[in-house]
Amino acid sequence: MPHLSLYRKYRPATFAEVVGQEHVTRTLKNAIAAGKVSHAYLFAGSRGTGKTSTAKLLAKALNCIEGPTAEPCGKCESCTGISAGTSLDVIEMDAASNRGIDDIRDIRDKVAFSPVGGRAKVYILDEAHMLTKEASNAFLKVLEEPPAHVIFVLCTTEAHKVIPTIRSRCQKFEFRRPSADMVLGVLSRIAAAEGIAIDEGGLAAIARNSAGAFRDAIGTLDQLATYCDGEISLADTLALLGAVPSDLLFEAIDIVAEEDVRGAILFIDRLAGQGRDLSQFGEALIGHLRNIFLLQQLNDADAGLDALPAEEIARLQSQARVLAPAQALRFIELLLKAQGEVKLGGGPRLQLELAFITITRPEVDMSTKSLLFRLERLENGGPRPAGRDGGAGAGILRDTSAPSADVSAAPAAPEPVAETARDAPPELTIEKISRAWGVILSQVKKKKIPLYSLLLECRPIALSGNVLTIGFPAGAEFHKGQVEKPAYAAIVQETLKEVTGSGLKLVCVIDNKLTAVKEEKRSSSEEVIAMIKDEFGAEEV
Repeated sequence: MPHLSLYRKYRPATFAEVVGQEHVTRTLKNAIAAGKVSHAYLFAGSRGTGKTSTAKLLAKALNCIEGPTAEPCGKCESCTGISAGTSLDVIEMDAASNRGIDDIRDIRDKVAFSPVGGRAKVYILDEAHMLTKEASNAFLKVLEEPPAHVIFVLCTTEAHKVIPTIRSRCQKFEFRRPSADMVLGVLSRIAAAEGIAIDEGGLAAIARNSAGAFRDAIGTLDQLATYCDGEISLADTLALLGAVPSDLLFEAIDIVAEEDVRGAILFIDRLAGQGRDLSQFGEALIGHLRNIFLLQQLNDADAGLDALPAEEIARLQSQARVLAPAQALRFIELLLKAQGEVKLGGGPRLQLELAFITITRPEVDMSTKSLLFRLERLENGGPRPAGRDGGAGAGILRDTSAPSADVSAAPAAPEPVAETARDAPPELTIEKISRAWGVILSQVKKKKIPLYSLLLECRPIALSGNVLTIGFPAGAEFHKGQVEKPAYAAIVQETLKEVTGSGLKLVCVIDNKLTAVKEEKRSSSEEVIAMIKDEFGAEEV
């Protein structure tokens, strides 16, 4: 006899054995107990989450000799027939291959016949979204008013493709993707029942690789039991899955933390020499960086890290301390960009090399994000380990080790009206803002070109508390007045927040000590007015 697959052998026999879908099973059990079973259900969710198994359990509950009952016996002729797929009262159809109008007409002609041995005739329609438009329309009438003994269960992985008129006639249940820990629990139970010797690391790797599909995970365990003679090691599991060993992921992050560009290129060369799938490696590295970034932000070993051994979590925590959060976030962005280029036809090796070189040598990248990242490093005196207070969200110019600058020589900033001055972060100084002024202007230019032109006239001259004073040279009164308008001032303050990480108030003054910009670069009042007219469709009064 052929081998009975484990995913078929261990299909849930009761509602209690359906893992991770308590919101579905509880509702169905209550409906059966109260005699309020609907004539049509729509089970939606990703593959391998238990949609068809739950539909068969519903059929068992309705046709069991002891039923209708929420706890079918599993031993009567009806229950065993449904489990074996031989029951004449449970008709399971694949809409992917029976999707035409003639197939639906066949159902419509047969629904009137009474059940053969049970109380209800249950139609289970897999991949219901594959029905053609004509077949779906033909199905509507029988779905809306079926005979009292007929129950329809439509299962689909893409509920949005089922036409709205069908969805409105069904009770819809969303089957949630189970966590890796849930899948791991099921695998451990099956391995123990079957006497399969496999270490915890191997089971965890299968659970993570299954992407929340019980059927895929159990099928992999079944395949491993045949592939290996004796105990199944983690190396055997990774070899069968084609998964990336965690040691390679940790090594990659160590190289990035040390900013070793030569080591990065040689590392990728070694991966290619081993015949590894570089796209798959990039995807695995993104997941590894996600775990590091979560640990940095939440400082919690249980921060969404599914099915990871304790020693691996400890190594992740160690890398989370040596890799700056901004660096981790930047590397994720670079790897995602590389994956996107590969999908468009780019070479996986070249794209991975570019991502590694860019993160280990930021100076080769002239994008705005890279410039901001490099600016932070300069302000902090070079690369530094990540602390729990650091991170991309801490502000581009923050440096907890830098003393406050002496701004006593700069003109005193006037007190803002109806605003109590608060202290700015001690690490933020007028010198830092001045050095970042070009970056700030470039960000403003992306939002409002007329405002950018106005700001070319001014310079930051003082920082007092949370009040930043910007000075305009004599003769730039018009530019000062325009920048002070609420709409423009709000944009400047928003940009300052984005770049510095601090909420600064803006004060504009005329400073006779400042030199006007060169005439060829300076925008006249007339030019600025013309830009404002063009921007807002305004008229000069």
